[in-house]
Amino acid sequence: MLYIMILFIALLTALTRFLPFFIFRNKAPKVITDLGILLPPSLIAMIFVYSCKDMLGLDNIDNGVYGLIGIMFVLFLHIMFKNILVSIFCGTLFYLILRNYDLISSLMAS
Repeated sequence: MLYIMILFIALLTALTRFLPFFIFRNKAPKVITDLGILLPPSLIAMIFVYSCKDMLGLDNIDNGVYGLIGIMFVLFLHIMFKNILVSIFCGTLFYLILRNYDLISSLMAS
């Protein structure tokens, strides 16, 4: 019984992956192409708003410093490479390195 359920779930997953290629065989509708154009900037905006939500409080000033440095780094990357994936992944990695190794506090202490 378990094998039948796993097979059924695998078939449904494959169907959902391949169905759009069968439906839009000739040309994708305008709605789909518009979504392909509009989604990347809207994802960047959502990530930006989410990352800035903790920077507004004065209770922990380090959040604001790390966030502003991260935003400047992402803007620099996006201006240089004009690639959203590079901006998101490298910016996230840079921010995590800043936060986890506490680089700002160690620079300010010395």
